[in-house]
Amino acid sequence: MTSRFRICWGIAAALAYAPALCAAAPKTKLAAPKTKLAASQIEINVQDYGATGNGKEDDTSAFLKAVAAARAGGLPLRVPRGKYSISKTISVENVEIEGAASGAWPADTDALPSILDNVAGGPCFQMLQGGSLHGLDITYSRTRDASFKYAAVLVTGGGVYLSNLRIRYAYDGIAADGVHNVGRLNVENVFMVAVQHDGVRVTGTYDIPRLANVEVWNAGEDKVPLTSGVGFRLGRNDGMRLTDCFAFAMNTAYLFETTGLNAETQGLTEASMNGCSSDYCSFGVKVNAADWLSISGCFFWCHASALVVNAPGAKVQVAGTLMRSNGAPCILVQASNAVVVTGCDLTRPMKQFPGPGVLLTGGTTILSSNYIDAYGNGVEVAATVDSTNINGNTLVARGGVGVAAAPGAKSFAANNAVVTK
Repeated sequence: MTSRFRICWGIAAALAYAPALCAAAPKTKLAAPKTKLAASQIEINVQDYGATGNGKEDDTSAFLKAVAAARAGGLPLRVPRGKYSISKTISVENVEIEGAASGAWPADTDALPSILDNVAGGPCFQMLQGGSLHGLDITYSRTRDASFKYAAVLVTGGGVYLSNLRIRYAYDGIAADGVHNVGRLNVENVFMVAVQHDGVRVTGTYDIPRLANVEVWNAGEDKVPLTSGVGFRLGRNDGMRLTDCFAFAMNTAYLFETTGLNAETQGLTEASMNGCSSDYCSFGVKVNAADWLSISGCFFWCHASALVVNAPGAKVQVAGTLMRSNGAPCILVQASNAVVVTGCDLTRPMKQFPGPGVLLTGGTTILSSNYIDAYGNGVEVAATVDSTNINGNTLVARGGVGVAAAPGAKSFAANNAVVTK
């Protein structure tokens, strides 16, 4: 028998016996969803633990069980699209909760799984060590009790990662607790709507926290944030990086101050701001603590001042930034170690609110190579300043003078191009 004949005969024999082999094979059934982890399981699904996502039934118990299983199994927790009513704080430690991270988180379209927060006395999520939250919408009722003063997401541990979130109608959006070290906090791609108090409050980060593409938008008929709300309230933070953040219709867009509930979470911030902006806020940036702050490539359009520095030890450097202030000086320095402003466009554009473009009443300030345009004096310097150096600027003084220094003021001005109108 040739080799070729043997191969053909073997194939024919196998085909002849195939029906018998199939008949002998045991039939398999589709396994029902299990709550016990299989060796091949790659994630936990909250609906396997009883969550309905119908917006009516309370899904708290299912979430608590699913989070516990995910942590025990070292697996991420998946939240499919739906509306989940939650009545108790969900603690997240060394667990990743994933919704639809690629969903339309910054839009009015409800493309994300939604958490309907009905927690009466605490945050919706508490982020402990190593917790992460992604691709979810957290929505509160706009008619909740006025005494409710909790954050949607409370951060109490280090290494927390939050991304692709939408938070609506919260009292505080994302807040550190002001007690624990929340170092290496990473927050990105977050859209907040009509936050009543603070959009983001971060203090007590011992190591390089990051806020990127976070938007705090006060839209709607409630004007409380415009009179008292803060977009970004920042206390003691080491090496903080803010990039491409935005605040709209808050009282203060970015507030640097000494905050925290104990000595470990109070103190100065070392921070850089790049590409950040604000619109329709009363104030752009306020520095009320002895911070080291670098601002570059930003834009602030405000009802009052775009930059206020009022801390004796503050060191603030501003470069390549546009500031528009309707009813107050673009820059107000009341106290500082050193404020250095270079290559900026500072405009006070409203004729009905005349005044200086820059007002210096204390501290040390250097103004160099800026364009300053105001209905009033370009720069006013009080006798109470420590020192000022105003050099190489273009000053457009509409109805005033380029630099107006009080008698006895420690002020040096030279090489400025002054245009009076």
